[in-house]
Amino acid sequence: MPKKSFIFLFLLCTKLFSQTGWLPVSSFGTNPGNLNMYSYVPVGISAPAPLVVVMHGCTQNATVVSSESGWNTLADRHKFYCVYPEQISANNSSYCFNWFLTGDQDRNQGEAYSVKQMVDYMKANYNIDTTKIFVTGLSAGACMTTIMLACYPEIFKKGAVMAGAPHKAATNAFQAVSVGQGSVSKTPTTWGSLVTNEYPGYTGAYPTVAVFHGSNDAVINIVNENEIMKQWTNVHQADQTADVVVNSFNGNAFVTKNVYNDNNGNEVVETYTLTGMGHAIALDTGACYQKCGKTGNYALEVYFSSTFWAAYFFDILIPPYVINGLQLVITNQNGVIYSVPNTSGSTYNWTVPSGAVITSGQGTNQITVNFGTTSGYVEVIETQSNNCKNGPTKLFVTVGSSGISSFANPEIKLIQTNTNSFVLKTNDTYWVHVKLFNSLGEVIFNEEVLTNTPVEVTKGSGLFFAELKTKNVTLVKKLLVLN
Repeated sequence: MPKKSFIFLFLLCTKLFSQTGWLPVSSFGTNPGNLNMYSYVPVGISAPAPLVVVMHGCTQNATVVSSESGWNTLADRHKFYCVYPEQISANNSSYCFNWFLTGDQDRNQGEAYSVKQMVDYMKANYNIDTTKIFVTGLSAGACMTTIMLACYPEIFKKGAVMAGAPHKAATNAFQAVSVGQGSVSKTPTTWGSLVTNEYPGYTGAYPTVAVFHGSNDAVINIVNENEIMKQWTNVHQADQTADVVVNSFNGNAFVTKNVYNDNNGNEVVETYTLTGMGHAIALDTGACYQKCGKTGNYALEVYFSSTFWAAYFFDILIPPYVINGLQLVITNQNGVIYSVPNTSGSTYNWTVPSGAVITSGQGTNQITVNFGTTSGYVEVIETQSNNCKNGPTKLFVTVGSSGISSFANPEIKLIQTNTNSFVLKTNDTYWVHVKLFNSLGEVIFNEEVLTNTPVEVTKGSGLFFAELKTKNVTLVKKLLVLN
């Protein structure tokens, strides 16, 4: 390559990766759905970083939904990328994504494939954390969200549906009207098969889903919230009975949160029902940690930010601080202390895993906990003197019998290969989340590990506990490091 050409190519790549802010992208693939693409790149973003795909509703465009939803504000605060697909009038005169047309709702076809190509573009041109790619949308964009989750489960880890409908709830415009009226209902098995039939050869984990819906929605009836729940609990082989019900969620009397777990106790679906709200994104506007966005025709101030809680569900928020305390405790261990920095005038609301009890300190920055037998999150929300809320900040605590819980599991085996390395032996090769704890319960290793590949431990020596998380199971094993 001539020297001048090399310099030009270098400058072109440097310009591409250094651009920040709101960026129209004119060429991102074959674009069979004939959509527009915009991206948002925060200043000071460090790679690799998450990616959130955000899709607008009917009569809207990318600029409107980016401003009203507040996703760019959160991207600036927490350093992740955003992509905004945009419909054009030639496809739909109301600027609705064509979620109800067969040519746009199947894998590698039409508008769905165009959105997938936008993700491919971001992966090719920015340092995206490919384990943290998410999708969300309002109304027609919410319906496209369920399509993307069904068509590309290998790409999207989670999705947040804002006033939408299940995947393939309609296959023509006439059926779409019935969906909006709330007159389409199917069994969980029928709904689930519409997802799993989209990619018949897929054997990996399916995305988990959060649903936000107003009870007075006159455009897409609230019935669809329950139908989405039925679809995605079935995909995860879970039942349709809520395992956790939280009334007055986060102190808001108009918000009810339901949580649905699979047979292994893993959360697979969340629903947030907003009593009295119509067809819109729910907002809590302002500059506080939990606030963002601005009001509009389909963006209503209800003192609850669906954008913030979707981002929290995606686990892409930078917490205001960390919780100090043990991450590994023994069954029924008492007197375990957790703390966060103290701010004058603030109050602190703590929650602990099922079976654990806060014996002292609730309301303050430090608590004492007596544990039971159940692992889970220690979580805290700080309310400052100006009523701004910081957090939630959470810390997962593993509870094990005598510090060790070993499970006979044919799916995965931990084998020590020499004094300071190990390998996870499995029949197939896939990623496993591995945490190593020292004898004090402190984390010294916390990474995604590829099975059947040796992994070296470089921090410390001695007896460790390895917590392994796959899509099917969580287990804890001993590991002795002698380096």
